[in-house]
Amino acid sequence: MSKISVQTDLCLNLMLPLCATHDFIPLPPFPPVPPPLPASPLSPAALAMELPVPAWWPPGYAMGANKFTTTVFHKSLAICLDSHDCGKFILHLQISPAMNNTLSITQTALSSRKANFSASKVKANKKPIACMTLIGWPPTPMTYCANPMSMPLADAPTSHLNTVTVGMTFADWFAGVFAIVAGMILDKILFGRGGGTKGFGQGAGKMIAQSAAGKSVASILTSKFVGTLLPKWGDWAIKQGVGVLVGLVRTVTTGEGTVGVTLPIGGPFLGATASVSTGVTDGTTNTWSAGVAGNATVTSVAAETGSSGSSASVTQRSPFGVDQEGASYTSGKGASTTETNVYDPFDGFHNSTVTDGPTGTTVVDSHKPIAPPNQL
Repeated sequence: MSKISVQTDLCLNLMLPLCATHDFIPLPPFPPVPPPLPASPLSPAALAMELPVPAWWPPGYAMGANKFTTTVFHKSLAICLDSHDCGKFILHLQISPAMNNTLSITQTALSSRKANFSASKVKANKKPIACMTLIGWPPTPMTYCANPMSMPLADAPTSHLNTVTVGMTFADWFAGVFAIVAGMILDKILFGRGGGTKGFGQGAGKMIAQSAAGKSVASILTSKFVGTLLPKWGDWAIKQGVGVLVGLVRTVTTGEGTVGVTLPIGGPFLGATASVSTGVTDGTTNTWSAGVAGNATVTSVAAETGSSGSSASVTQRSPFGVDQEGASYTSGKGASTTETNVYDPFDGFHNSTVTDGPTGTTVVDSHKPIAPPNQL
């Protein structure tokens, strides 16, 4: 059994504590650095403190990383769902070997604190409920960003104050563990393909040799924030292979899951992704889909067609993560247009949804519901 997590539960690293290792390139004037590793003029790892954040982290919500229920609540608060990620802009404070790490801004902007486990048989809003407690049985740790690989040592300890538990099957837990291990191996492989300590040290040496440090920082920001037109095909193939394997394991063990291939263009703050996938729902229903999704900071658009019909949507979120507006169109099982406003998240969701469809117009307005079955 595992406690559910809600939007106000704190999520934090338990390593050292609150610390993680990250790439380190100093800006002038250069501080003393640790003894060099083999074939590396600088140590590639530095210690950074990652601050605790609530599960509802406004920047992460603004970028669409948070996954919450919208009509099912506990203590009048939204519940974390499968694949929830606290998301971007978790503040990183460099503490060793020096404060002036050139890469801190990208590490903060691209941060992640992600749920890996869920109860496939316990769903809300048609999605499995997330399990995010490392200190519990079975342990269901979150993964936080780090180099050379992400680490499964994050926890949402305040979840133990909640009164609702969900039952995970062994298959659910195994699928989560497999995904973590596969992800860590993938990170290590890609770190090595990028040159590992040797390649990182050479990159640091080149940056140090440049007198215009600002120019170097700008080049880092451009590549990280905007990305490139197409991925490196070797790295892309490895990522897709691992993703397919993780999806297959989850499908076979839990009776539901998705296997697919994606092609990203651009970067996390300005880019698009084409995808093709097939999956199983509830152990019996086979599904397939193909689509494209794009984002420009807090605005996202998506179009998809599949076994359940076709859809298109656009979502505009507040840069501060406190509200959103969206519109969508669906065809195949009756056309409809839906517009939803979500606001005041830290005082419980307030959703106002208007749907025009073949059967007429429906308006749903809910604020901090207290009656079953929406309240857990």
